[in-house]
Formats: sequence, C-alpha cells, structure tokens
Amino acid sequence: MLSRLLICLFLLIIFRPCYAQEKGVPKNLKQAVRILEIDCPDVLKSTIRRTRNDSLINLCYPWGDSQTSYKTVEEWLTGDNENVKLDKYLIGKGISDNKHKQTIVLIAFKETLFKRPVNEDAIIKPYLDIELKGAKEDRIRYTTDSLRGFYIPKDLQDCFRKLNQFFDDTTKANIKKLSEREFASRYHRSFGMWLRNNWGLWGGSRLSQYFHELGIDFAEDMSGIIFDSYHRDLLGTQIKLAEQVKFYKDYWETARQRALKDKQEEFANYKLGDTVKYDYPYGYVSKKQEEDADKESCISKGIVVQKDSKNFFIKVKVITTCDIDGIISSDNKDWLTFNKVTKKWEKEKKRVIIKSKETAEVWFRYKDWKYNE
Repeated sequence: MLSRLLICLFLLIIFRPCYAQEKGVPKNLKQAVRILEIDCPDVLKSTIRRTRNDSLINLCYPWGDSQTSYKTVEEWLTGDNENVKLDKYLIGKGISDNKHKQTIVLIAFKETLFKRPVNEDAIIKPYLDIELKGAKEDRIRYTTDSLRGFYIPKDLQDCFRKLNQFFDDTTKANIKKLSEREFASRYHRSFGMWLRNNWGLWGGSRLSQYFHELGIDFAEDMSGIIFDSYHRDLLGTQIKLAEQVKFYKDYWETARQRALKDKQEEFANYKLGDTVKYDYPYGYVSKKQEEDADKESCISKGIVVQKDSKNFFIKVKVITTCDIDGIISSDNKDWLTFNKVTKKWEKEKKRVIIKSKETAEVWFRYKDWKYNE
C-alpha cells in the first residue's frame, strides 16, 4: 500500500510541471485543444458544438461581443515571449491571418467535442488556400477589379453604380429624405465599416489608390466622400469633389500644425544641462527597478547634453539607473516597418532590446524623459 502511494506521489511530481507548462502556453494545435478542454466553460462548449465552422470566429475576442467573447485563444496568439509559440506554429503551417488562426483552433476543439479525430492538415487546408489566393491578389491589389471575392470600384462614379445595386428603390427614397449629415452618420459605422474593409480602403485597392491620387489618405475620409457624393448624386445636386477634398486636406493640415505647435512647446521645456527623470517607456530591466520606480525610492535620472529640434530628440547622459543592468533605452517590439514587397506595415521579425548603463550618452525621444516642472 505504501509503495503504491509513493509511486502515485512520484508520478504526480513528475507530470505536474509538464501539465502546468502546457496549461499556460500551448506550443501546437494538439496542446491547445487539451487546454481548451479544461479552460473552456461548459456553456461555451455547447455553443461551439452548435455553431457552423465559418461562424466560430464570432465567439472569439475581438470579433464577437466585447463583453462575452472568449479571449483565451486570442491571448495565445498575441502574447509576448513564450506565449507566441502557438502563433509561430500556425505561421509555420502557412497561416498568417489572425481570424484564420483562431478559427482553426476552435474547429480542432470542436472536433474533439464530438469525439472525432483532429486532422490538422484537413482543417488548415481551406484557410491556407484562402491565404495563398489572397497573397496573389495582394501583389496586384492596386490594379485588380476584385479582392477576396468583392468587386472594387475604380472611381467615384463606379461607387455610385455599385451603391445603386446595393440599395433598392425604397431605401434610396428614404436616403433622399435624410440630410447629408444624417445619411453619413447613420451609415458610417455599419455599412461604412463593411465598405472600408471590403473595398480595400484600409488595406489598399485601386479605389484607395484613386483617393490617394486626389490627396485623401485616410479610409474614413474616403468613405465620407463616397457617402456625401452619393447623397448629392441621388438628389441631383453638384458633387463638388474638389471642395470636399479641400475640406479634408485643410482639416488634417490644421491638425498637423496644431500638433506641431504643441510638440514644439513641450520640447522647449527641455533645457541643456537639466536633470530629467526616466519614464521607462519600454519597461524595466528587473522587478526591483519597477518597485523602486513605483515607490520613488530610486529614480533613474539623466542630464540633457544635446537637442535635435528638427526630429524632437534629446541626447541624455545617464547618471542613475537604479539597476546594475541599466535602463531599457530601446525595444522594437511594437515598431512597424513598411514592407515594399507586400505594401504593408509589418512588425519587426526579430525583437531587439537595447540597455544603457550609467555614463552612457544616448539619443531618446523627448517624451521618454520627464522634465522638472
């Protein structure tokens, strides 16, 4: 009896760490499914069983209801450090779209709920085919007349033609009764979101290129012009496209000038020779450094030794770091670089963290440091 108990305790000690590690961080689809069996509430399991595969994504955060949608799978795919193992696993299978990744995980889980074997290749293949087709489209997205199965208008008049197909005569009559502002505000969020996504106004398309050539760069401004122009076209009034374009250009130029003035005023507060306090924008090198910063028992400081007024950078000589390893002065975790091949802003593939120790002179964004008010 005693020997049997000792064996059980030995097995518990051996296997418990593995289970704990698996529970926190799945590194592949098989582990993810096993964790979901424990983590997923029974009510959600029942919902997953009843839900069509192409609608499973609506159960996940952030695609479903923000209050009730399931967040675990999304956290596995967007976490830091070891939490991206599942993400890397699916990327290795050729899946890069986050919606597809979450859907694949839930389909695999759904198979286990029905006591069916999980055929990863069969589950992944339809989404891999979609992404391969999408990759081909992306290479010609600024010239092709369709993306992801949706026709892309080539200009404003072509937009009117498609909108006339979307709206029946009753809807058009009701639109005419609305003021221009009422029509735009009523359709901006729902139908406007559909239009911005599926006509490639965010991701890029021949229609977005048409607006770029007019000097309009923001997708919401593009859809605003489309709605205002369509409303005017229905009423038979002048579209005044040049006037609309000027309105948005003037708006953003005014905003840019205001932001520049605010930045210049803030930057002027940093004087050569002043002592400044580090704000730890990239995190801490140790838990103790973080605790010291919270309690203000030790404050990392530096001296402003040079200023770059054009780019709003300051060179700081670090004099106190509150840790032998210094301060984290740079981290490219959230940096985006424009990929000239894919025509997209993408995260850096390799994370680089730079630490600066005492006496080092380093260029920083001025907001990385607090000046003495």
